[in-house]
Amino acid sequence: MTEPAPPRAEASRLARWLTEVFVIAFGILLAFSVDAIWNRVQEAEQERFTLEALAEEFRANAASLRETGGAHDGVARACSEILALTGPTASDASGIARLIGEVWIPWHAELNSGAIQSLLSTDDLARIRDPRLRAALAGWPDRVASLVRLQDELHTALTVDLLPAIQSAVPQVDLELVNGFATIPGLREEFETLVEPSRFETDFRPLLRSMRFENTILNRLTVSMITRKEAYDLADEAERILGLLGESLGTGST
Repeated sequence: MTEPAPPRAEASRLARWLTEVFVIAFGILLAFSVDAIWNRVQEAEQERFTLEALAEEFRANAASLRETGGAHDGVARACSEILALTGPTASDASGIARLIGEVWIPWHAELNSGAIQSLLSTDDLARIRDPRLRAALAGWPDRVASLVRLQDELHTALTVDLLPAIQSAVPQVDLELVNGFATIPGLREEFETLVEPSRFETDFRPLLRSMRFENTILNRLTVSMITRKEAYDLADEAERILGLLGESLGTGST
C-alpha cells in the first residue's frame, strides 16, 4: 500500500506547478507586450516618414503659391497701367506691347500632391494623431480645387477673350499657342517684335480705343486679383499645416 505524500512534499509540487504556470503565462504576456511595442514603434516610424514627406511637399507648395501671388501682383499692375491708357480718345500707345506681354503670361501655381494623395487614398490619415492636422490635411484638396478653377478661368480669359479682342483691333498680332497657352520664350520682351516697330503707334491706337479690349483687360484684372488672393490664402494655409507638422515631428517648425 502506497503511503500518501507528506504535506510538505505535496506543497512543494504545487509550488513548482504554480511557478511553471506563472512563467508560461508571463512569457505569453511578455511576447504580446513586445509585439505590441514593436507594432507601435513601426507605426510611429511610418507616421514620422509620412509627416516628413508631407512637410517637404507643403514647404514647396507654400513657396510656389507665394511666387504665384506675387506674379499676379505684377499682372494687376500691368492691367491698371493698360486701363489708364485706354479710352475713346487714347493716343499714347508707347509701351503697350510690353504691358500686354505682362498680362498675357498665364501664371499658375505648380503644386505637388503625391504625399497627400497617397495619405488620403488609404487609411493612413486616421494614424495622424493630431486632430487639427488631420482636419487640415483632409480639407486641403478642396482648397486646391478652388485655385484650379480660378486658373481655368484665367486660361479662358486669355485664350477666349483677350487674344480675340486684341486681334479684332490689331489683326497682324499673332501669338504662338500650344494647348491654349503662350509658349514664346521671354514673351514680355518678344511681344514687341510681333509687329513692325514703324507701325507700332498706328496699329495699337485702335486697340486702346476698343471697348471690347478695355472690358477684357478689366476682366483679366478681376480674375487676377481673385487668383492672387486665393494663392496667398492657400499659402497661409500651407504654412499653418507646416507648423502643425513641425509640432507633430517635435521640431516646432519645419
